[in-house]
Amino acid sequence: MELKIKHIPRNNQFLINNCIRLATKDYFDNLFLLGDLFPPCIDLTDVYGVFDREALISLFTVFKGFDCSSVVIPKSSEETEAVILSHLFHILPEKFILVSPSLTEKVLSSHFRIQEKSSEICMITDRKRENFLDSDHSLIHASLKDLSRIDEFYQANHTFPWSSIQLESNFYFFQEINDQIVACGGTHFETPKLAHLGNVLVISEYRGKSLGKNLVSTIGNEILKTKRFITLFVVQDNVPAIRLYEKLGFSSYKNFTLFSCVSV
Repeated sequence: MELKIKHIPRNNQFLINNCIRLATKDYFDNLFLLGDLFPPCIDLTDVYGVFDREALISLFTVFKGFDCSSVVIPKSSEETEAVILSHLFHILPEKFILVSPSLTEKVLSSHFRIQEKSSEICMITDRKRENFLDSDHSLIHASLKDLSRIDEFYQANHTFPWSSIQLESNFYFFQEINDQIVACGGTHFETPKLAHLGNVLVISEYRGKSLGKNLVSTIGNEILKTKRFITLFVVQDNVPAIRLYEKLGFSSYKNFTLFSCVSV
């Protein structure tokens, strides 16, 4: 094989559609990859194709909506993975996050220094399995006018990667008490079939009051009006959260490892 990597412009819908077809072959393994290929995330994503002569055989994405770039590499042949990793060394900033269903720490450490890693469980539910509560109408359905307040909430609580573009999904809700946001959540990304629940946070003094359960249920009910599946990631040792999600109808799919990498 004679492999070459080419940047694929977002407006080249023919090649983007070919990327989507490749990623769809392993739909749930390629959740993050597919999320980067659809709005709203694609507006902040660089898409790269791996070509054997003129044939597209693989791809990877670099999402630039966070403080740290996020790279997603699908399961590929060893030769293809090696070509991608070598290319990453030349195009990425010093520090980035990498997600892959197949790459191991041993393989990655031959190209980059692994600063830290997180083992997370992917959980899934759908319209047939969900066990959500009725939507809580005291929760506020967020709009773009709420962006600055929601951004301040996440920044103040030093939580997960957050990008304002995620609010465009229209799946964000928050709880307000005495003019203060005390709980908020929504989605990381979406595809035509699913939305990926994320950024669910209740501040410490309001935990244990069912706010988290109400928030997840309200977001979930909104998602399932238009999507078939809901997915989420939860840290492997967060037993209380896992039990909550199981009660709401989620089941474990598989473990993923997120690597924080540094170019060396």
